[in-house]
Amino acid sequence: MTGKINRKTSIIILAMATIVAIFAIAVQQDRAVELEIIRAEAWAEQYPDQYRTYLQNEEMVRTTFGGSEPIDYLEKYPELLTIYDGVGFSIEYLRARGHVYALEDVIHTERGKPGASCLACKTPDYVAMEVTHGSSLYAMDFNEMAAQAHSGVSCYDCHRNEPGVLHITRGHLEKGLSHLEEEYQMKNLVCAQCHIEYFLDPETKEVTVPWKYGTDVADVEAAFVEWNYIDWVHPQTGGGLYKIQHPEFETYLGSTHQQLGISCVDCHMPRITNDAGERFPSHHWTSPLKTVEASCLGCHGESEAELVAEVERLQGAVENKTVEVSRQLVTLIEAIADAKDTLPEATLEEVHQLHRSAQLRWDFVFVENSQGFHHYDKAMSYLNEAEAMIAEAMSLMP
Repeated sequence: MTGKINRKTSIIILAMATIVAIFAIAVQQDRAVELEIIRAEAWAEQYPDQYRTYLQNEEMVRTTFGGSEPIDYLEKYPELLTIYDGVGFSIEYLRARGHVYALEDVIHTERGKPGASCLACKTPDYVAMEVTHGSSLYAMDFNEMAAQAHSGVSCYDCHRNEPGVLHITRGHLEKGLSHLEEEYQMKNLVCAQCHIEYFLDPETKEVTVPWKYGTDVADVEAAFVEWNYIDWVHPQTGGGLYKIQHPEFETYLGSTHQQLGISCVDCHMPRITNDAGERFPSHHWTSPLKTVEASCLGCHGESEAELVAEVERLQGAVENKTVEVSRQLVTLIEAIADAKDTLPEATLEEVHQLHRSAQLRWDFVFVENSQGFHHYDKAMSYLNEAEAMIAEAMSLMP
């Protein structure tokens, strides 16, 4: 009887030891989880045309109102030194170069980096880091994690390791989309992973998309208000402000092109012909003004010159209006700074709110990389709303 008990006990002990060992191995494997990122050059032989055009993103080109040629916005628009006073964009604000430079440029910017989440849209290696570290990644040291990254925007960002198949690789977009009822083309969503407004959660540093109530500027503002969120306090006015990033996707929604079912990919990655006469999608992500024949003339009956002139007419109007409103914002900021110590508290609070709302709308247009072309009417309406809010705030000045 005793022998039977000993044998059973031994079996139980052995089984428990096996379970513990398996669990220990699983934990160890979980801690060592790594995600393979296949680099662009690995696809060069199999997809030579795509790779060749991808390398063209190293070129720096200009259009009349945009492009990827770096310029110093603080020199071109000196009003920004006052408008962005107190936030990093008054320290350095350079126009972005091509996507392949995204990692290099974020590493070398003089603006502060509060966490590793600043890498979220700059390198596919961020996706691998997130798999390894989970949510603890967001607040980790930027420089330490940036040293582990190997490339700027690449194939994996849109395809994972499956060429020709589109994937959303950024969790912050999926969370943002969970608030929206409408479904969107994947050819838009792969771009929307990064070309949207977002902010870093003040505590966790997680990239957060403020679409709780929708994608229009008033919807974004409503989310900020509910969450009691501001990006910074302006040192001259003492009022809290929002810093918008680059809401190309939000601006494009509702536009004529979007309503016709035309996607970001259709215009910015047009199908072109190689030397063998074969058609393929260009992977040179550039302005359609540089690829008018392939990007536009399949739908438009105008000549290339006529189309460029029309686009530049619209962009010029938005540019002029944006600069005009920026100067009005500077006047308002200076007026608040002069009057803030004498204004009644309730009036000052109202003025701060009007300034915050006006600058939000102006910034939504200023930082959007199409200079308003993605949705001209929306851009102009935001600028007109900003102008009206500035006028209302100025009417409260002594």
